[in-house]
Formats: sequence, C-alpha cells, structure tokens
Amino acid sequence: MQEISIKASDLANKIEGVLYGPDNLLSGNYTFLNKASENDIVIRHKINGKGIEIANEKGVSCLITQNPHDDAISMAKALNFSLIVTEHIEYATAFALNTIVKEYAEDSFKVAVTGTNGKSTTTHLLYTIFSDFNYDTYTNTDAESEGNTLIDPRVASELSDYYHKNNNIDVITLEVSEVQGWDDEIMKNHSNKMIRALDADSVIITNASMDHINLVKSFDNLLYEISGAAKALLNGDKESLLVLNYEDENIRNMANIVSNQSNINVMFFGNYDENNILSVSYKEGVGIYSGNELYVEQKDLPFNSIHFIQDIMAALAVCIYRNMDRGRVIESLKNYKPLARRFIKLRENPIIIDDFAHNPSGINLTIENGSKLGNNLFIVNAIRGSRGDDINREIAEALVKSLKDRDNYTLLLTCSVDVVNHLNTVVDSEKNIFLEILEENNIHFMLFESLEESLLNVVNLASDDDVILLLGAQGMDPASRILKKHDII
Repeated sequence: MQEISIKASDLANKIEGVLYGPDNLLSGNYTFLNKASENDIVIRHKINGKGIEIANEKGVSCLITQNPHDDAISMAKALNFSLIVTEHIEYATAFALNTIVKEYAEDSFKVAVTGTNGKSTTTHLLYTIFSDFNYDTYTNTDAESEGNTLIDPRVASELSDYYHKNNNIDVITLEVSEVQGWDDEIMKNHSNKMIRALDADSVIITNASMDHINLVKSFDNLLYEISGAAKALLNGDKESLLVLNYEDENIRNMANIVSNQSNINVMFFGNYDENNILSVSYKEGVGIYSGNELYVEQKDLPFNSIHFIQDIMAALAVCIYRNMDRGRVIESLKNYKPLARRFIKLRENPIIIDDFAHNPSGINLTIENGSKLGNNLFIVNAIRGSRGDDINREIAEALVKSLKDRDNYTLLLTCSVDVVNHLNTVVDSEKNIFLEILEENNIHFMLFESLEESLLNVVNLASDDDVILLLGAQGMDPASRILKKHDII
C-alpha cells in the first residue's frame, strides 16, 4: 500500500482554503485533535491559539479549520505550523473521506442511506446482514447517529483504523444525514457531497418529512437537499442502484433524476399491490415480497411496526440486487438485534417502549404504533435541550397532532436536568415554547424537571394492561439505566 501524501498547498487548493505556514508534504491520517499522532492531519471546525500549540506539540503536520479563533493564525505563523483555513469545513472532510475510500476501499461495495427517518435502522440492518455473510463491513451508525455528517472527520478516521485492523474492507454501509449544519447555517448539498465522496454503489432514500427547520426554511428546500443523494449517482458511469420509497410521492418522483441513465438501476419498496408489482413490497400479515414472490414470511420479521418494515424492505432491496443467498438473509433477519432505543420493548405489564423519537415524524409514527399495544397510552417525552425553539415547537405540534383526538392518554414532560450535560440543557425559551403549544391546543401534561422523577411517576400511574412510550433524544437516553436501578425492568 502506497503512502497517502499531498502538499499542503495542493490540499488547500482542493478545499478552497488558505494556507498559513510551511508548504509541507502531508502523509498522515485525517483525524481529530485528541486522537492525533505525529504527522496526522487534523480537521477541526474551530480552533484557537492554544489548540494550535497542542497540535504542534503532538507533531501534527497540518490542521484544517473553518473558524480560527483569537490568536490561532498568529500562533501558527509563530510556530511555523501548517494551518489551512477554509470557509467550508465539509470540503475538507469530504476530501478526507474520498481519499481514504480510494486508498483502502476502492473495490468495496458502498451503500449510503439517507432520508428523514429510518436511516440508522436501515444502515444497521445492512451492516448486520453483510457481516453475517462474513464480509468485512464498516458502518458509521450507532445508537445516537452522531457520525453521519461532514462536520468532523469521523468516517475517514474510522475507515483508516478499520482497514489497518482488518487489512481489508469489503462493504461500507454509511448513514448520511439528509440535512446538516449548526446554529442556523446549513451545510449546503450535504448528502450529495458525502455520497459523492464515498463513491457509492447504492443509495437508499427512506422518506422526507419536515425536520431541521432551523436549517431548511421550506419543505422544498428539504426535498432539494435529499434529492442530492440521487444526483450523487450521476457523478460516474459505473453500474449502481437507487432504492426509493414508493409510498412517499416526493421520494418516488426522484426516480426521474436518473431516468436517462442506463447504468443506474431503480428499485422501489412499498405496499404490495398485485396491479402494481414493486421490486420489494409488504403484504400485512403475510410478509415481504420480491417482485411477485414471497421473500420472507411475517413470522421471520424482527419487527411488526410498519415504519420498521419499510426499513427492512429498503435493506432487502440491496440484498436482492446483490443476489445474496435468500436463506442466509432471512436467518440474519430472524436473529437481528436492533440498535439501542429503536422501539425497544423494555418490559411487559405494563409494556414499556423506548424509542429515539427526536423529530416530529418519528414521534407521530412511534405514537401511532405504540398506542396499539395497550389500553391506555402513557408518554414520557424529553424536551430537546440546546437544540433551539424551532425544533421544540415542531415536536410539541407533533404531540398535538397525535394526541388531540385521543382521550386515553397521559403526557409527562421532562427537562432531564439530572442526566444531561451543558450541551443538552433545556433553556427557558425551549421549555416555554413547548408548553405554550400544548396549552394553546388543550393538551394536558405534567412537567418534571428530572428524568428519574418522570419515570417513577409514569410507572406508578400505569396499569398492567397499559403502554408507556419513552420518547426523546439525549434527554431520554439514560431512561433504561434509571429503570434498572429501581428494579422496574
């Protein structure tokens, strides 16, 4: 394997950056500052002079940033240290990803999954199936889905580590955020850039519903960002696959983007209709079909909720496209262990379901499916901390939509002050907008500052034949640990 090397000035030109300091030949790994070793190239969204000093002491060959704070540039000059400043940190992370893929995984089969909901489960399903087939498979998906962006070089760094540990990469299954940015600044064409950098062989688009409203100002903007995933396949002429959700009209219409490309195969997944046979489809109570042939029976599916069945269909489309052994695929599905907090049943009597429902459509789907499991519905929802007023307004409105016509619900809200750090603290404006929306729509609720208090109360309120839904992102993550501490699960 040849050493990956590039001149600092050439790297600066490729990422539209400005080089301060010496024009060294760079040959290290693309990585984080706290992980960096000698000769590595660090990508960091913001840095100050102290950070430059630390990088220099570690022997880092170059640091790339979008926001040089305080004396960062002057410190780099004083230390004769290579610093590249770019207005788009995603250009650097995309370049790093593409470089590592070309060097270590050019011949691997690369799948990218994007969309508003279902990315993590679909990606993890594929990772599990390919791993069960004994392929050396890398994925960036974890329970929190924090590695699906171009803000930092996590994927490039992990891919390099994976290769050096296994000396091979057969398959990459990559979860890609459909929209990304920070504060109110969108990282334009995020999915397109990331999938092009990956040089994907297959792209799955799960669905489109309004989320990240602090970044995209309209649903049309959201669709434009998601459509970039399909457009990414136009970047080359190799044989590739686009998998689309037929039941989502906006996603279905993205087939038009590649309609003139003979090298791009399109597969739809959706509801079974004998008058409109899809590549992959589901008939309730029967199972999932490949074309007009039953592929996997209902009893062998790891989930029964329709939104998870859609994730399975999306993953199966890739398996069918790859002509993977059907019996082994089904066996992998039967033994599948889902990601943490993905509609996980923690207890019976009452049923307790834990779900990482952190956006409006996810909340609506979880309530719709969860409410069918018991007589009375109890919901504990963690208000999203330090994520802005807009997303909390949207989540509150989603709760209104799901609960306004119900009379058998009990809603408990928590700020989770006992478990969150400063990055996830609920600020007054977030709490106020959440409560105002509920009050304006006559949605009754109880508010608890601590997560532990809300959990103990809901368990005391619910009867054995009821269902409890634990909804939310970081503020709800420790729920199962708390319930175990009190011998509730």
